[in-house]
Amino acid sequence: MSGEAVTRPPETEPAGIDWLDVKFAVLLGAVFVALKAAQRFFPALHIGLTLTNETTSLLVLGYILARARRAPEKLDAWGLTTPLTPGALVSGFVLLVVAVAALAGLGLRAGGGLDFPPHYATEMVEYIPGAFPQQFALCSVGLVSLSALPVFRGAWRLPLAVGLAFSLAHFWTPARIPGTLIPVQMVLTFPAGFFAAAYFLRHRTILPLTLIHAVSYPLLHHWIETRL
Repeated sequence: MSGEAVTRPPETEPAGIDWLDVKFAVLLGAVFVALKAAQRFFPALHIGLTLTNETTSLLVLGYILARARRAPEKLDAWGLTTPLTPGALVSGFVLLVVAVAALAGLGLRAGGGLDFPPHYATEMVEYIPGAFPQQFALCSVGLVSLSALPVFRGAWRLPLAVGLAFSLAHFWTPARIPGTLIPVQMVLTFPAGFFAAAYFLRHRTILPLTLIHAVSYPLLHHWIETRL
C-alpha cells in the first residue's frame, strides 16, 4: 500500500430541526386557536369555518413563498415538490380507500344509509384550504422536526407516537360512541395519525395526504358525527 492516507466520505448526518419552521407552526396554531375562540365566543363577528381555513391557508402559502425564494430546497423538505412515485400514488390510493371504507362501516353502525349528495363533493373541495395548513404543520414541520431527534429514530416509533398524540388530542370532541365516554374521533385518529406519519416519512409528500384529509373529513361529519 502507498503511504497516502485513505480518504473516506463523511457520514451523512440527519438534518437538524429548522427552528424557524417550528416558530411558524406555533404561530399558525395560535392564529387558528384565536379564530376558533372568536368564532365560539363572539358570534356577532361572523367568523366562520371558511374564513378560518382561508386565513391559515394564506399564512402557510405566504410563509412557503417567502422562504422558498431564498431556500428552494425547502420545497422538497416540506414534501411539496418531491416526485409522486408510483409507490406513493398506490399507497395514497390504498389509504384513501381504507379511510372511506372505515368511515362507511362506522356510519352504517351509527344508523342510516351512506348517502352522497353533490354538496359533499363541494364541501371536500372547500375543505382543502383547511386540510393543507394542517398537513403542512403536522407533517412538513412536525414530522420533519421530530424525525431529527434520536428518540424517534426507528421504523415505527414516530408513527406510533403521532397516532397516540392524535388520539389523545381528540378526547374533547363531543361525538362519543353510544354508551361510552370514548369520542369516535379518538378511535379514528389513532390509525389515521399512524398511517399518515408512516406515509409521509416513507414518501415525503403531503399532497396525497391533503387530498385524503379533505375527502374524509366531510364524510366523518355527515356519516358519523351527525348521527351520534
